[in-house]
This record gives sequence, structure tokens and C-alpha cells, in this order.
Amino acid sequence: MTRNTFKLLTSLAFCLSLALLPACGGGSQDDHGHDGDTHAGSFAEVSKAICVLQPTTGTELTNVKGVVTLTQTKDGLLIVAKVTGLKPNSKHGFHIHQWGDITDSESAKTSGPHFNPEDKPHSLPGEGHMHGDTLVHMTGGHAGGLGNLETDENGNATFSKTFENISLKDKHAVLGRSFIVHIDEDDGKGESGNAGPRVAQGVIGIANPEAE
Repeated sequence: MTRNTFKLLTSLAFCLSLALLPACGGGSQDDHGHDGDTHAGSFAEVSKAICVLQPTTGTELTNVKGVVTLTQTKDGLLIVAKVTGLKPNSKHGFHIHQWGDITDSESAKTSGPHFNPEDKPHSLPGEGHMHGDTLVHMTGGHAGGLGNLETDENGNATFSKTFENISLKDKHAVLGRSFIVHIDEDDGKGESGNAGPRVAQGVIGIANPEAE
């Protein structure tokens, strides 16, 4: 066997081994060495998400902060929020917007309009109905129309509702989109509830399952 023939056979064997590697269970890896197939599988099984709200700079309310958790349950998507820095004893529009782009720190316009995959007119969520032992709601016309946060005398708001027409995955998935808090009340009218400028924003991301 000549030296050139040996080199050719060696190169062919190496290329064949690379081609067979995924079929032998090696899978594909990303730039950080994570198995791509495993990552895709874990994404499909996400049952909890989180959003950290940060204030915008374009209004007089420049210290609005909060955390929103989203948990997929058998009854729907449970959304729990705690927000501070709002106007006392007031209501503030609370919505999921189309994009998870929060690069506009002044007015939050890069997050786009309300998440509205079925192109429905805007309205407020109804009173809800019982699904087993759980009170569940439909969002307000737009899939992202959650209604309002209601504050106490210190400008703090808590929110806890289960919605059956949005989810973390599959149809009407909200993972990767954004939460927006508005300066005024969503009155359920017009294209977006007349809730005024956006005072806080945050991206909906996958929650750490081991975090408290």
C-alpha cells in the first residue's frame, strides 16, 4: 500500500466516524458542550417560567419593580405577581406583549402590542368560572389581556389568577414574550384599554426548577 493510499483510507474512515456519531447516541452539542437533543427535550417539558420586571425611564414612575411567576397546571396557566413602586390605591394595566424585546428602556415600545394571536378585539377578563376546585379566567379578548393590577395605600400590588387560554407551550404560548405594566387603568375599551405609557417591562423566561 502506498503512502498516499493509506492517507486516503485514513481520511475516509475519519469522515465516516463523524457521520455515524449521532446515530451511535453521541447527539449534537452546542458551543458550550450541551447536548442539543437533550436541551430541546427539556424545553418541551417546561412547566414554570419567571419574569423580573424593571422600570422604564420615560414617566414619573421610575421605580416600578416586581417578579411574576407562571406555572403550568392542569387547569391552566397560574400567574402570580408582586409589584412595587406604583401609584397608591389605583389600577394599572397588566398585559403580556408580543415580543420579548425590552431594549427600549425609556418607553418599552420594542415589546410591541398585546399578544393577540387570534386578532380579537380588546376587552377585560370576565369574572371567571370554576374548573374543578379552581377559579379560571379567559384573558381579555387579546390573549395577553390580563386586566389590571390593584395597589394598596403604599403602591404595592399582588396578583394571582389562573388563565385557561394561554400557556407556556403549544397553542398561545407566552414563553419568550414580555410582561408590561402601564401607568393607568385598563378600561377594556379601544385597541389596548387606554392604559397609557409603559412603566415596567420584563421578559418571560424559563425558571430555575431548583430555585425557591
